[in-house]
Amino acid sequence: MVITWKPLTDFQSNGPGLQYKVSWQQNDGEDEWTSVTVANVSKYIVAGTPTFVPYQIKVQALNDLGPAPDPLTIIGYSGEDLPMIAPGNLQVQVVNSTLVKVQWDPVPLKFVRGHLQGYKIYYWKVEHLSGKIKHHVEKRMLTFSGNRTHGMVPGLEPFNSYKLNVRVFNGKGEGPPSQDETFKTPEGVPSAPSFLKITNQNLDSLTLEWGPPSHPNGVLVGYTLKFQPINSTHELGHLEEINIAANETSLILSNLNYSTRYKFYFYAQTSVGSGSQLTEEAVIIMNGAKASRQVDIATQGWFIGLMCAVALLILILLIICFIRRNKGGKYPVKEKEDAHGDPEIQPMKEDDGTLGEYSDADDHKPLKKGSRSPSDRTVKKEDSDDSLVDYGEGVNGQFNEDGSFIGQYSGKKEKEPAEGNESSEAPSPVNAMNSFV
Repeated sequence: MVITWKPLTDFQSNGPGLQYKVSWQQNDGEDEWTSVTVANVSKYIVAGTPTFVPYQIKVQALNDLGPAPDPLTIIGYSGEDLPMIAPGNLQVQVVNSTLVKVQWDPVPLKFVRGHLQGYKIYYWKVEHLSGKIKHHVEKRMLTFSGNRTHGMVPGLEPFNSYKLNVRVFNGKGEGPPSQDETFKTPEGVPSAPSFLKITNQNLDSLTLEWGPPSHPNGVLVGYTLKFQPINSTHELGHLEEINIAANETSLILSNLNYSTRYKFYFYAQTSVGSGSQLTEEAVIIMNGAKASRQVDIATQGWFIGLMCAVALLILILLIICFIRRNKGGKYPVKEKEDAHGDPEIQPMKEDDGTLGEYSDADDHKPLKKGSRSPSDRTVKKEDSDDSLVDYGEGVNGQFNEDGSFIGQYSGKKEKEPAEGNESSEAPSPVNAMNSFV
């Protein structure tokens, strides 16, 4: 037993030789007072006392002049020890699938062997009633302070088997546990399905897939699907309901409206009731998920812009091809030659004095019968300023009288002889034309 006190100050001691007289006696009064005098300390340990026995205790100060007035007597206890026995008559009452009430008989104070602090309930899950055995046991504990005889245990999982026991505890620690009591929680509503996804969207149908609840909390009896359309103003349409067997994991919905948004509500059920639901939304568009993605792409701004750019590029290419084709046409002179076939030497036009069309093929043709011979009227280069240089000769002035360039229509010509009235060869086209000037 440990006895402590608050020492006096030098002013309170009122003289030299300050000491303390410590006295104790069991509270039952059968033993005499035991005393000891100590100095310069504020604690004294009494050995050999029984466990947690009440004592009358007092501490008196004294100095060289004598003792102080008689002090007050208080009741103290010897040292605590662990409780000796466990609570008895343990009972468990199941309130619902997540709550039980536990009752017990209290431990007599003499067996607590210390200051009663309260009771503790330990509980743990043994196995799931569906047959799943718990390999890792996690114990939980609830504390109830004071001299209690019952307590509520909440937060249990439905459709499970549990064990629990009760222990009393004091300032030293806990006593032995009571015998384990086994109990079972009834079925409850299941948790939400583990997932819900929408696949294989078609023009008027889709497929729903789901996973079973992670906490069925009982035996599943089935699933319930509810769905309804949503219009452009977010108003909900008629609600339809479908019951599905517990062993199913997918469902095909058909006869849906094209280009309509639907909202789906899905939940599992046990014999107790329906669990938490999952919700999903989907739009029925074209053929399947791929078509859905195509429609989404076709409505995107970047896709429309790309298509416009491609169309513009094609139009530009067509215009370029058309222009290049027109530039590659025939020359007017050639078209006229093709139209006349085998033309004779054309005379000069009377109105403007220009030469007619000329063909390369006529360069070396003899004059036809009845054509005029140049004879002595052949014009030479030096006889007239108005005459042309012999065609084909190597001087630079190969132009007719109106400045047109004759060389573009013929090759180099042989020069006619200037003497004689007649020639064995026909005159060149140039000389023939000059004869008409």
